[in-house]
Amino acid sequence: MSFPKSARFEPQQISDVPGPNSYNLCQESQLDAYKRGAFLEKADRFSKDLPDEVPGPGAYNIAPTANSKFTSRPPPPNLGDRYALLQKKVEDLERIHNDGKKAHQAELDRIKAELSRTQKTNMEHADRLEKQKKQNALLDVRIQDLKKVSSTEQAELKDLRVKLRMSEHERGQLSFKQGEAGELKKAIQALESKRREDIREKDRAIADLEKSAAGERKKRELAETRLQELQGRGDAELAKAQSFRQQLAQAQEETRHAVESAAAAETEAAEKQQWVLDQLEQHRALLARVAEDYARLAAESVSAAIHSKLKHEHGVLQIRIWRLERKLANSEGQITELVNLIRHAHNTNAVFAREIQDLQEECDFYRWTPAARLEDAPQLAPLYADLAAAMRDLHETKSSIQLSDNLLATSLAELYMSQLEQERQTSHDARVRGENLETEVAKTRQERDDHYNQLTAATTMVDEVRTSVARAEQQRSELEHKMNAVTRQSDMASTNHKKAVQQLTETVQRNRMTEDGLRSEIELLTTELADAEQFQAAYYSLSDEVKSLIARNELAEGEAQQLSKFNAEILGHQNPAQRIMYVDRIRRELAEIKHRLAITEAECESVAAHNVELLRELEMYKSASVPMQNKPRTIVTRISRPPLASLNHSTATAPAIKRETPEVDQREDFSYAI
Repeated sequence: MSFPKSARFEPQQISDVPGPNSYNLCQESQLDAYKRGAFLEKADRFSKDLPDEVPGPGAYNIAPTANSKFTSRPPPPNLGDRYALLQKKVEDLERIHNDGKKAHQAELDRIKAELSRTQKTNMEHADRLEKQKKQNALLDVRIQDLKKVSSTEQAELKDLRVKLRMSEHERGQLSFKQGEAGELKKAIQALESKRREDIREKDRAIADLEKSAAGERKKRELAETRLQELQGRGDAELAKAQSFRQQLAQAQEETRHAVESAAAAETEAAEKQQWVLDQLEQHRALLARVAEDYARLAAESVSAAIHSKLKHEHGVLQIRIWRLERKLANSEGQITELVNLIRHAHNTNAVFAREIQDLQEECDFYRWTPAARLEDAPQLAPLYADLAAAMRDLHETKSSIQLSDNLLATSLAELYMSQLEQERQTSHDARVRGENLETEVAKTRQERDDHYNQLTAATTMVDEVRTSVARAEQQRSELEHKMNAVTRQSDMASTNHKKAVQQLTETVQRNRMTEDGLRSEIELLTTELADAEQFQAAYYSLSDEVKSLIARNELAEGEAQQLSKFNAEILGHQNPAQRIMYVDRIRRELAEIKHRLAITEAECESVAAHNVELLRELEMYKSASVPMQNKPRTIVTRISRPPLASLNHSTATAPAIKRETPEVDQREDFSYAI
C-alpha cells in the first residue's frame, strides 16, 4: 500500500481582482465603522481615532523581503479591499482547518481501529506464544524422557559389553577345549592305528589258521592213506571220514567268505564315513552363511513403531516451522504497511508545514507593509491578534497531531518488531531443538546398531564353537563306539566265525540306520535352506521397498522446499492477479503431494504388516516355546534303499542269517523346530 507524496488538498488561489464597490467608496462611508468588526466578536467595531495622513519615518524606503511570494503583487488600494481579502483568507483558513480536522479525525479513527485490530492480533499472538510455551514445555519433557531412554540404553549397552566380555572369555575356554579336542583326535588316530594293527594281527592269525588248515589237509591226506590202508575196517568208518571231509571244506569256505565280507564292510564303512564328514562340513558352512544373512537382516531392519514415531515428530516439527514462517511473513507485511502509513503521515505533515510556512510568509508580508500598517494598524490589531492566535492554535494542533502520529507509529513499530523478534527467536529455538533431537536419535541408533552387530557376531561365533565342540564330541563318541564294536567283532570273529558274520551284519544295519538319519538330516537342511532363500528374497524385496520409500521421502522434502520458495515469491509479489495464480498452482501441487503421501503411507503400512507377519513366522520357526500344533509343518517322503552288494553276496552264501527288509513307500508328517 503506497500513497502519493503530493499534497492532499490543492491550495486556494487568492484572486487579485478587487471586490464589488471597491472603486466608488465615499469618504463618508468610512464613518460606518460599526460594520467592519461584525465577523469577529473581539474586534473593535468603532474606530475613535482617525488615521494620520502624514507618512511616518521609513515610509518611502520600503525593501521587499527576499523570501516572500507576493513581492510582485501590488497592495490593495484601500482598507476595504484589504479587509475583504483578509476576511476571505480567514474563511479559507477556517475551511482548510476544518477540512484538516475532519481528515485528521478520520485518520485518527482509522488509526484507532488499526490499533484495536493490532491489539487484538497482539492478544492472539500472546495466546499463541503461551501455546508455544506449553508446547516447548512438552518438548522439554519429551527431551527428558528421551534422555532417560538414552541412559537406559547406555546401561543396556554396558550390560551387553559385560556379556560380550563373558562371551570372549567363553570363546577362549572353547578355544582351549578345541585344543583338547585336537588332542582327542590325535588319540583317536592312535586308536585307529592300533585297531589297524590288531586287524593285521588278526589277519596273521587267520593266515596261521590257514596254515593249520593246510596241516590238517596234510593230516587228512595221511588219514586218507591210513583210510586206504584201513579200508577193510568197514564202510561205516569210510562214510564217517567223508562226512568229516565235507564239514572241513564247508568250514574253510565259510572262513574265507567271512574274511572277504569283513574287508568289504570295513572299506565301505570308511568310504561312507568320509562322505558323511564331507556332507557335514558342507552343511555347517551353509548354516553359517544362513546365520550371517539372518543376523545382517536383523541388524539392518528398523522397528516400524520407531520409524512411524520419528516420522510423526518430523511432520509435527515441519508444520510448526511452516506456521512460524507464515507468521513471520504476515508480520513483515504488516510492518511494510505500517511503514507506508508512517511515510504518508510524514508527507501530510510536510504539506501542512509547507502551507503554514506560506501563511506565515503572507502574514509577515502584510505585517511588514508600512502603508497598510500606518493606515489600518489600530483597526486590524485585533484581527492580527486573533489571526495569530488561530495560527498558533492550528500550529499547536498540527504539532500535537504529528507528535501523536509519530508516537503511535513508533509504538506500533516497536510492538511489531518485538513480536517479530520473539517469533524468530521461537522458530530458531524450535528448529535448533529439532536438529539436536534428530542428531541425538541418529547417534543413539548408530550406537545401538553397532552394539547389536557386535552382539550378534559374538553370539554366532559362540554358537559355532559350541556346535563344533558338540559335533567333535559326538564324532569322538561315535568313533569310540565304532572302535569298540569293531574290536568286539574282531574278538568274536577270532573265537567264532558265525558270530563275527552276525556282528558284521548288525554293523551294516546300524550304518544303514545312521545313513537314513543323515539323509533325513540332509533333507531337513535342504528344507531349511529353501526357507532361508525365501526369507532372503523377502528381505531383498523389503530393502528395495525401503529404498523407494527413502527416495519418496527425499522427493517430498524437495517439494516442500520448492513450496516454501514459491510462498516467499508470492509474499514478495505485488500483482494480486499473479498472486492468485501462484496460490492456485501451489494448491494443486499441494493436493498432488498429499495424495502421493497418502499412497506412500498406505504402502508403508502394508510393508510393515508384511514384515510383522514374516517376523512372527520366523520367531515361530526359532522359538522353542511355541506348541507343536502351531509350528509350521512339512511332508517327508520315505523311500527304500537298495541293499549293499556285499551284504547280498554274504547273505546268499549264508542263508541262515538272511533278513528281509520291507520296502517303505509312505508319506509321514513331521514337524521340525529350527
